[in-house]
Amino acid sequence: MSRAGVAEAARAVATSQQIPDLLEQGSTAVVRMLDVTAGVAYLPNVDEVARRAALGLGAVTQMDLLDALMGLPAGLPVPVGDLTDRERRIIRRAPAGVVDVSAGQCTRRVVAPVSAQFVVVASRSWKEGLRSAGQFAPFCSRAMLLRSVPEDLDDARVQASFFGIGICVFTSVGLRMLVDPQPYVRQRHSCGQWWFAEKLYEQVNASEFAG
Repeated sequence: MSRAGVAEAARAVATSQQIPDLLEQGSTAVVRMLDVTAGVAYLPNVDEVARRAALGLGAVTQMDLLDALMGLPAGLPVPVGDLTDRERRIIRRAPAGVVDVSAGQCTRRVVAPVSAQFVVVASRSWKEGLRSAGQFAPFCSRAMLLRSVPEDLDDARVQASFFGIGICVFTSVGLRMLVDPQPYVRQRHSCGQWWFAEKLYEQVNASEFAG
């Protein structure tokens, strides 16, 4: 399946799932994440994207920095003395626009610039699709795009439904959903989720957000 096909599938699934915010504000892109080429539907944080553009701040992908930032509330000052030595060292080398440090207080300014809603991965078989789409479970809803309806469709439906992964194929009349993806419910906020959002932002042209 070509990148254009994956992109078309991501747009079609976005429409089929009828997510109000995604239909009104969302975008799609084809990216390389977790060693998989995937079509991603996402919501931009318009204010954060604009703030970063004005500062020339790109994606923040350093895991140790994100881990330190997770302990700071966005927009609220915290005494520098409350941080560990390690956190102070990490924050001192943060790029401009990430954290403000003044008068013994540090204030986190950076937040996730995008929020992934779901991914679509192209797969030769539904078993392969379970593995490749399954990697995205901590981050968003997932679906696999197959070349054709599998002969063992009943087995595919049972297994995909169990893992909450959608199955879709293109037909002569458009995208056909064989199994609907399970809606994503974030159980907790993690450093890994923030990293995923930053890596997605890194791969998407900033002009798509600002334009």
